[in-house]
Order: sequence, then C-alpha cells, then structure tokens
Amino acid sequence: MFVCKNSFAFQTNPDLLRINDTAVLENDYIKVYRNTAVCTNAFTANYGSRVIVALGKLKIKSSKGNLKLKRGNIAVFKEGESYILPKGEFFEVAFKKNYPLLKKPEQWIEPLKNTMVYEDEQFRVFEERLSPGDDRELHSHAQRVVVRLNEVQLTDPRFYPNGQPSTGIQVPNTVRFAEPVVHAVRNLGKIPLFNIVIEFKIQQ
Repeated sequence: MFVCKNSFAFQTNPDLLRINDTAVLENDYIKVYRNTAVCTNAFTANYGSRVIVALGKLKIKSSKGNLKLKRGNIAVFKEGESYILPKGEFFEVAFKKNYPLLKKPEQWIEPLKNTMVYEDEQFRVFEERLSPGDDRELHSHAQRVVVRLNEVQLTDPRFYPNGQPSTGIQVPNTVRFAEPVVHAVRNLGKIPLFNIVIEFKIQQ
C-alpha cells in the first residue's frame, strides 16, 4: 500500500487521512480514486493536478480555504495546493506527470449545449448536459475522464436513432476514460443527461 504523509492533514485532523491505494481507474494519463486519494499534499511524486468531483454534499478543508460542494460540483487543486481528505462520496482524478503524447480526433468540431466550469492550459472541465429526446449534433472529443451522474441511454442518431438494447447506458456514480471521437449523441432517457467531463486540451 502506498502511503503519503500529508503535513497539512496531520496538523489539522489525522482521522481524516484515509489512504487506500486501490484505484477504480488507472492508465498512463490519470489515476482515479473513489472516496479516498493517492495523496492530498501539495507535491506528490509523479502527480500534478487533481480534480475532486462530488457525488453528494462535500466539505473540503484546503490550502485554498474551506470549500462546500454539492453533487456534480468540482474542486481543482493544482500542484502546490493541498487539502484534507474529505468524508463523503466523491471521485479524485489525479493527473500523472510525463504522460504519453495525447491522441487527437480526426477533426475538431466544438460540442455545443455544455457548460464550462473550469479550464487551464492542460485540461478543461464541463458539465455535459442534454435534455430528454434532444440531440447534440456532430462534435469532437479529446481523451477525457467521464463521471456519470444520471442514468440515461445515449445513442448516435446517425446509425441507431432509437438505440440498441443494453447499449449506451450511463450508470450513475461511475467513471470511465474515453478515447478521441467524432460523433453525434441523442438522449433516449426520460431525464436529462448529466455528466462531468474532464478533457485534455489539444492543439487544433
């Protein structure tokens, strides 16, 4: 088990440091934990920025101050910023350093109907929303982490306008890493699509 001592956490409340080195998702680019973290200190070897995605109400004590999040809110911690591991339901997405060259989609068409909530030189975070029965026209994505919050079924209306059985299901409180794509999307569900997408920035 990997344990990283966090001086900020130990000075404040050691009971809040709950390290469990079991990732729910990992590849050469990112490592994702649920309800725990690799390390919450300002400088962790081989890791840079971290993004907390709240799955419920969450309070975070950090070097940036006390933060209050609700389901679907995010908190971004750059290298040099620290926080105490909060109690509650959340994902932590930790960006690895020196990751491989990013892949690109065949063409770039900016997706519409989303709400941008954070952007810097490395990645951007947006709320991916789509009303029931609505379409998102042809658009592109770079490599990205997708946190699913609502249970809906998605399809590419160019090929399967009414969907296919047991495909395209967005299971709430799950996370996946997606490769570049150019596609269109239709929400076949009865409630709005709601995902948090953490997408790498690429040069167009």
